[in-house]
Amino acid sequence: MRLLTTILVVLCIAFIGVMGFYYFRDGSMEAAGANLDEGLEKVDTTTKPLQESIGKVGEGVKDTIDNATDGDDRT
Repeated sequence: MRLLTTILVVLCIAFIGVMGFYYFRDGSMEAAGANLDEGLEKVDTTTKPLQESIGKVGEGVKDTIDNATDGDDRT
C-alpha cells in the first residue's frame, strides 16, 4: 500500500509540475491543458504497438481461463 501511495504522490507532483511549467510559459491554464493534451496524444501514438501486444496477451489469458473453467475435464 505504501508503494502505491508513493507512486500516486509522484504522479500528482509530476502532473502539477508539468502544468505549472506550461502555465508560466503560456500564461493560461487553457493553453497549458492544450499543450499537455498534445503531449499525451503523442505518447499514445508512440505506444500503440505496445498497447496492441498487451491487448493480445490479455485476450490469451482470458481464453486460457475460459478453457480451464468451462467444466470440460479434457482441458
